[in-house]
Amino acid sequence: MEKFRITIASLPDREHLVAEVLYDGIQWAEISQETDELMIQFYSHPDKEYWEFSCEEALGVLERAKMKLLN
Repeated sequence: MEKFRITIASLPDREHLVAEVLYDGIQWAEISQETDELMIQFYSHPDKEYWEFSCEEALGVLERAKMKLLN
């Protein structure tokens, strides 16, 4: 989990704040709340065919990002 970083950001194309999830400095996902529900966007890896993490690690970091965004 030490290679993950969660940043709460205000983006020019979004009305509300977003939680950006980066792994080793590369954006993996973004959680936003532009409607009544949270939405998540996953980004493709720039150098590999796909991202791969343990299920527990991925779910854990997404939950942390969600809580950080909502608080």
